[in-house]
Amino acid sequence: MHFSRGTLTIAALAGAASLALAPTATAATTYQISVVPPLGTVYANNLVTLGALVTPTPTGTDGSTPVELEITEPDGDVNTRTIPLTLGAGTAAIRTHEAGRYTAVFTYAPPNGTPAETTTQFDAVASPGLGLGS
Repeated sequence: MHFSRGTLTIAALAGAASLALAPTATAATTYQISVVPPLGTVYANNLVTLGALVTPTPTGTDGSTPVELEITEPDGDVNTRTIPLTLGAGTAAIRTHEAGRYTAVFTYAPPNGTPAETTTQFDAVASPGLGLGS
């Protein structure tokens, strides 16, 4: 059997294309969450911004998976927020209702990767008075 050079080239290109377009079996990515804590003094009854950075940067369906944020207030009340990610990073604004220690648990559970979780704490101090009258 004799094949021309053109036929062999077409067969090689077709094989390469089918390999390039075939789904690849890859191991699940192991993600980590880094927390961006509130900056400066945190006062009670104010808004505070918390940030999350997921590395490596999630892609595909992992990239559209948000980070779940669970905040425990000093009195034990628990609030949850969802932080959508853009290029692996996102922020959430929360209101501190009282002075004391807050605990924030960040959880990232992508469909194709290993879930990640990290915890941070910060303190809120009583808001200063306005100094009006006595």
